[in-house]
Amino acid sequence: MLMYALKHEKELDMAGLRKLRGKWYVRVWLPGHKEKLIPTRTGDRRLAESWRRKVEEREFLVRARLLESPLEAKTIRLFAAINEYLKDCKTRLREQTYLNYGLALQNLQACWGNLPLKDIAPTHYTAFRSHLTSRVSDTSANIRLGVARTFLNWLVSTGKLDHLPGKLSLIRVDEQLPKFFTPDELDRIMEQITTPEIKAAIIILAELGLRRSELFNCTLEDGFLHLRQTKGRRDRLVALPPDLVPDFYLATENPYHVESISRALRLAMRAAGIERKGRSLHTLRHTFALREYYRTGDIYYVKGLLGHSTVAVTERYLRFPDEYLRQVFGDRVERHPGREMMPYQRGRGWGFKG
Repeated sequence: MLMYALKHEKELDMAGLRKLRGKWYVRVWLPGHKEKLIPTRTGDRRLAESWRRKVEEREFLVRARLLESPLEAKTIRLFAAINEYLKDCKTRLREQTYLNYGLALQNLQACWGNLPLKDIAPTHYTAFRSHLTSRVSDTSANIRLGVARTFLNWLVSTGKLDHLPGKLSLIRVDEQLPKFFTPDELDRIMEQITTPEIKAAIIILAELGLRRSELFNCTLEDGFLHLRQTKGRRDRLVALPPDLVPDFYLATENPYHVESISRALRLAMRAAGIERKGRSLHTLRHTFALREYYRTGDIYYVKGLLGHSTVAVTERYLRFPDEYLRQVFGDRVERHPGREMMPYQRGRGWGFKG
């Protein structure tokens, strides 16, 4: 059999490389002279060449009948593949990210059923987009579509699929301005919250611009919060002003679940007569970012405070004109050098020493 394979090697179409939009793809030919591109997810020619050799070796052995195709050996179905993928994800993703992945793939199961992977077709992509848009906002749908795309690419990279039948595209949406709270709205919200631990947690999130999960994955070390399990798995340090130390301990020693804090914020907004659409705990982070950008005029400084990987993410806040921010925040954002904050007076403002 080996001699037969070597004899007919030249009769097989070997894999090649093709570069599109800065990334290399391995080009293979399927029966019927159909061309398919396998993404290498790299712009490095050397790494892409390594991918090509692996694909070529596998293609040669399968065609020469020295290696059985996994799709011929066993019909792999969607539910089993998703379970295996989630087991892999659990070892490398943050808890909340893992839960979000599970939710998105539950949607995929509900839409596609337990179909064989080899039967996935472009019509399934269309059905999944429709399934999501009938249930969640376009923004949430795109997050779940992104998870599904990552899962589909994993199927190819692990050999469970030879190729993807086209691309699962996202929904085109207009990019909206980040939502925020005005100082007056924050005052009214805080007046409605009576649970001390929840009030303290919201104060810390609003004054430091933390992601909601970061508050409960950090320790206080020499006046700085050491944040762990952050987005992108990059630890960072955030200064905690002395007057906020009591609030930090109150919020974290016997913490409420983050969903309970989110619910308390929603109820407080309703009681205060504040528009809730598109606003959540994360809105406190946007408010902090806008306030700090208006105060300093330094987008790179704000990037560092927020822990963004690139300034391109932070640049969304540049879409607010200075004059507009002046009308929103007025003189309630001034600080002395060293970021010394005045003690928060519950129900009386979110100002700083000026």
